[in-house]
Amino acid sequence: MKTELIKWSSDLKNELMDLCNSVDRSYLSDRIPSPYTEADADWWLGMVGEHDGKDGLFRAVILDGKIVGSISVECRPDVYHRDCEIGYMLLTEYWSQGIMTEAARQMCEEAFEKLDIARITGIVYTENEASWKVLEKNGFVREGLQLKSACKNGKMHDIFLYGKLREDRTAISVDLMRRSDAYTIEHYVPSKELMYRAAYGVYLAYDSRRGEGAVSNGMHERNLMPDGWQGKRIAILTGGGNNGGDGYALAWILKEAGVDSVVVRVSDKLSEDGRYYREKAEACGVTMRDFAKPEAGEADKRETADSTDLSGYDVIVDCILGTGFRGEGRGNAAEAIKAINKSGAYVISVDINSGMNGDTGEAALAVRSDLTVSIGYYKQGLFRGDADKHIKETTNVDIGIILLKE
Repeated sequence: MKTELIKWSSDLKNELMDLCNSVDRSYLSDRIPSPYTEADADWWLGMVGEHDGKDGLFRAVILDGKIVGSISVECRPDVYHRDCEIGYMLLTEYWSQGIMTEAARQMCEEAFEKLDIARITGIVYTENEASWKVLEKNGFVREGLQLKSACKNGKMHDIFLYGKLREDRTAISVDLMRRSDAYTIEHYVPSKELMYRAAYGVYLAYDSRRGEGAVSNGMHERNLMPDGWQGKRIAILTGGGNNGGDGYALAWILKEAGVDSVVVRVSDKLSEDGRYYREKAEACGVTMRDFAKPEAGEADKRETADSTDLSGYDVIVDCILGTGFRGEGRGNAAEAIKAINKSGAYVISVDINSGMNGDTGEAALAVRSDLTVSIGYYKQGLFRGDADKHIKETTNVDIGIILLKE
């Protein structure tokens, strides 16, 4: 399944008419006529020919050679001319397949490359969860809520305002991230400090979601727990290398903030920095367990409780496998991923979901997260392949990495 964008042109007039007369209009702008006539198509395609590449981009969404949707960015007038508004529509039978998420990714890249703009704005109805998820998965930040801002079919609707800045658009390869990380450590910031910044960024990313619990103002309920970390039953699953180190650093930061957590060790082959933060977490009394079932006859002992059962936790932090992972998870890592996915908890993946390829997004078995906190820069795999099936929301934490050139 391949998603592509092509410029709308006059030879696609019939396809444009079919699309506009077939899409679900529940959240469409009223400026798109219904029924959509040949005259409407002629006017719009003429406008596209005049403005495309100058103050907007207008693309048909193609799936395996068939037009299934449309997406555009249009520059706003007057002093707002360096701000484009994004809009899109997709035939109903192609919803929930990651098609528009990929189309929006391609459109944002092209817009920032070809247009003299500083930002892209997204305006969506609060109840249109599928639409604002498309934006969030492409790095848009929710900037505000406007009450009773839109009138559709005689009903007033609240809208969310989203924004994506030019400087926030970079998604890079795993190799470039690795080289940039090494350069930054050699010339600017010690590695232990970067690990601390990463963990503290994860701490703030979830804590900033205070009050975003399930709401009833017309939106679908979301699996977001209010009030940040406080009062939650938290498990941090750690693997080897720096990914596990991020988990130990987070456990230490939480403990210092008066929040208890349990570190569940999936692997203990840590980097030097990882061992440093494990010792700090141990020294301040963080509870630690191995990811393992109790030995026969010991299931009733508290100290040998089944740590593979994660159903008792409210929040689970995934620090098992990093962006360099390739292939299919095996052994303890695979079992831990399955346990996370069965848990019913709110899941936070650090840097990338364990089991996912950091460049392609491919995953035979991967953690399904409510929030993935990318570290340094977005990785390309967060927006490709199977990412849309595994990630509900993505945010990035700037830790001061100096980005090298490709």
